Order: sequence, then C-alpha cells, then structure tokens
Amino acid sequence: MKNSLKKTLSTLLFLALLSACAVKTSEPSNVPDLQETQAVNGQAGYQANAILNTDLIFTIKSNEIFDGNAVMAFSEALQEGKLQFTANDISYHYEPLGQDSYRIYRLTPVAESLLGRVEPVNGGILSNELLAAIETALAKETRIFEHLGTTYVLSENRKAVQISTIADAAIANEYYLEAYDPTYNEMIRAYDFMLNLEIALQQQERTFSYESDSFGVLAVSGGYSISDSQSNLFAELSNIYVIPRSNNTAIPLGFKNLVRDAIVNQKEGFTYSDSLGAETNYQVEKLENSWSVDPIK
Repeated sequence: MKNSLKKTLSTLLFLALLSACAVKTSEPSNVPDLQETQAVNGQAGYQANAILNTDLIFTIKSNEIFDGNAVMAFSEALQEGKLQFTANDISYHYEPLGQDSYRIYRLTPVAESLLGRVEPVNGGILSNELLAAIETALAKETRIFEHLGTTYVLSENRKAVQISTIADAAIANEYYLEAYDPTYNEMIRAYDFMLNLEIALQQQERTFSYESDSFGVLAVSGGYSISDSQSNLFAELSNIYVIPRSNNTAIPLGFKNLVRDAIVNQKEGFTYSDSLGAETNYQVEKLENSWSVDPIK
C-alpha cells in the first residue's frame, strides 16, 4: 500500500514538473503588419493607376449655396468665354486666379445703367461720390473698380449694364489638395486656406498665411509641396491622381510624389522605400489615358 502511494505521488510530481517546463515566461511579441512584411519580402507592394485630372474641383465658401446648377452654369460660361453667369436667380462673376484656377464671386446689384442714365436698384441710394465712380468706370469701360474699399463689377444685363458689389462664393481648379496627416484635411479644405494658397501661386510667392500660421510653397513635379512653419511636409497639391486598385489600400503621399515625378519626367520606373526601410522597384507604364504602376517582381 505504501509502495503504491509513493508511486502515485512520484508520478504526479513528475507530471507537474513537465507542465512547469512547458510554460513560456517571455513577453508577448508584436504582431508584424502584413502589408509591411510582404513589402520587405518583395512579395507585394502598391498597385495603382494614375490619371491627369481635367475636371474642376470646387471649394465653396461657408454659408454659400453653389449647387449643381451653379456648377453647370459656370462650366458653360467658361467654355463660351463669358465672365458672368446666372444660376438659381443669383448672378455670378469669375476671374482667373492662376493656372486652371478661377475665383467665383456672387454679385449683389446696386445700380443699373440704361441709355447713359445710372439708377439705383432694390430701393438703394447712391452717393454722389459712388455715382461719379460708376460713371467714370462706364466711360472707361472698366470691368472692375473699387470705391471706398468696396469692389464693384460691371456686367451686362439684357440691354442695361448692371453694377454690383461682389462676395466670394467658390474657387474652381483642377488641383487636389491632400494633407500628410488626415486630421488636417478639414483645415486644408477651408475656403480661406485654399484662397490664400491660390493667391500665393498666382503671385509666385513662396509663402502664405492662414489663421496666423505660415506655410511654404515649393513647385515639384506634378504640383506643389506645402510645408508648415517648421519646414515639415504638410500637404501636396497636384492634378495627377494616384489611385490604388484596391479599395482597402491607402497609398502614402511619398509614393504618390514618386509616381508624379516619373510621369512628368517620363521615367519608366522608380524605387520606393517604405516606413521600415525596405526598398521596392516599380515600373510605370503609359496607357491610352492613364498610367499603370506596379512593383517589379
């Protein structure tokens, strides 16, 4: 009986020791990112198509209504070379802001000139000074003039000439602005941010300001790089769209910049280094209306 008990205790002790030896005591390791691992092993990479955008992108000022009817009316005016158009019973005027960029104003009529006589509209009153400024602009056939800090536009309204004040409504251009940090996308799509950037580009300035912050502008292949006050890359402005073939893939801006550089400079490929330092070679193939970007296997 004693021998049997000793054997049982010995067996239990042996099994306990085996279980203790089988237990791991090290810290858990981080799970590697699948996409990064594949990129390092050269088995996968970004697959994308690139197109040269020719469609207008609209940035609309807050509290302004610039709907599909207004977009269509503006596009027709642009094609016909007319600077004024009307949509939803609202008159607009636009001015070129830069390359493939336009600043659109909403007009508020204050006076009308017919057969050489200037009359106020909508129950308004014209001061003698403003009346004289309007008559001078009419005599000189000036399209835009300023009076006491207010800008006025002359436009045709049937057989009369309409005199209106202006207010910003929208900006139209072919370039898309994308932030390196998506949390800033709302800021860069604000009307005043885009307006200040476009004015800087029009005047060939290398800096611009927005809400007391300063930004730098640098021309690069396919667009412009925007930097913050610390000279860190902040956003990219380009009319070359680089689109992933998979909806589940987000392509970094650094990769898009290399694609644009290859397209503009007619390169057959480039090398991209990911966040882990792994390099992948890519080929860029020109198609009929786009470019195909694929990793070289």
